Amino acid sequence: MKKKHVLFIGVVALVTVLSFAVAAYANLAARPKGKQTVWPKNDLGVTYGSGLDAVSPEDEPDLILVQATNGKVGYAYRTDLEGPEPSSPAAAIAQQKAKGGKPDVIPVYEVDGVTQIGVFLIGHTPAEVER
Repeated sequence: MKKKHVLFIGVVALVTVLSFAVAAYANLAARPKGKQTVWPKNDLGVTYGSGLDAVSPEDEPDLILVQATNGKVGYAYRTDLEGPEPSSPAAAIAQQKAKGGKPDVIPVYEVDGVTQIGVFLIGHTPAEVER
C-alpha cells in the first residue's frame, strides 16, 4: 500500500511540473515574433526601459533598468552590459584572463543617460560588493 502511495505522489508531482513547463512555454510562444517594442525616449533621444519587456535581445532599449550596488535603481547602457564580443573561443579566454577575476564595473545613470548614480557589477560575489 505504501509503494502505491509514493508512486501516486510521484506521478502528481511529475504532472504538476510538466503543467508549469507547458504554461511557461505557452507564455513565451504567445509573445509576438518580429514585432519590436516601442520604448520611451529621454531628452537625448535614447531609448530606455526594462530588458524583460523586449521581445528579443536585439529589441532591448539603449538604457536598461538595473539596480546599482548602492541600492539605487537606474539605467545602464546596453553596450556596457554586453561588453566586447570575442571573435573566437581563444579571444574569449584571453578576455577572461585579462580581467584577472575582477568584475566589470558598469556605470548606472538616471534616465537622462548622463547623471551617474552608482555602479552595477558583472561577475562578482556578494562579498565584493561590501568592499
